Amino acid sequence: MTLDDDTLQRIVDAVVRQLADEAAAQSAVNAGYTAPCGGEAGHACTSDPRPVHLVDRPMIEAMLPRLVAATASRVAVGRAGNRFRTDLQLLIREGQADARDAVHSEVPDDWPTRQGLIPLRTRCADRHEYLLYPNLGRRLDDTSRATVAAHASTRPDVQIIVGDGLSSNAIIQNGAATFTALKRAFASTGWRTGVDFFVKYARIGVADEIGVLTGARATVILVGERPGLGTGDSLSLYLAINPKLDQDNAEKNCISNVRPIGIKPEEAASEAVTILKRSFERGV
Repeated sequence: MTLDDDTLQRIVDAVVRQLADEAAAQSAVNAGYTAPCGGEAGHACTSDPRPVHLVDRPMIEAMLPRLVAATASRVAVGRAGNRFRTDLQLLIREGQADARDAVHSEVPDDWPTRQGLIPLRTRCADRHEYLLYPNLGRRLDDTSRATVAAHASTRPDVQIIVGDGLSSNAIIQNGAATFTALKRAFASTGWRTGVDFFVKYARIGVADEIGVLTGARATVILVGERPGLGTGDSLSLYLAINPKLDQDNAEKNCISNVRPIGIKPEEAASEAVTILKRSFERGV
């Protein structure tokens, strides 16, 4: 079937009118409602709603505040001439500063023991070396390797590892809740998780070495994500079965954006169980 321009335009106009009617109806329903987090009901959002800028000739004006409430992305921002508006430009600079701070942040030395984790570290001497030489973050130093080797006979079903990754701030803010959710979810399946480790200056690949040393069926490493603008508190979970040294990340699953305004710790833990069950059944 071939559509001419006039027919296609009529279809687009009909869809736009339908969306506008739905937006108006939803606005009426939400009139007078303020969600506890400051945004629209049913949407995850930050504590303070971001401003809705003037967008020239919006097609569906009623949709703008709903879009802003539904995402932390920079949407409905408008412009002043050919540049961002001043308050948006300042927010972008703030987000960039947050990302830089997250990359250079450090997990306090006593944090792992307070969570019941055995502290380890990779071959990186400091944060600067960690950022410059990724491969050093994929292997344990000699002392840490010996510590893990002492648990070689544990052979857990799932070996849990917490690593600082590229955002220690994310671990400080959301690591404990996510680790606890994982432990609870795995325990509900009857899986043995063995001894839990924290790795300082960790890259994803360090989970391979720990998984091999402990003889684990699977590994789950929780790490601070590489930050984007204003996302310095976001975590990722990398899951793998049949661990081996230098296992390619293409052989792993990732659950990312684990944080209060993203995927909640309990949701991430539930999804991790689903993925691992399927992996154990299929062997991949």
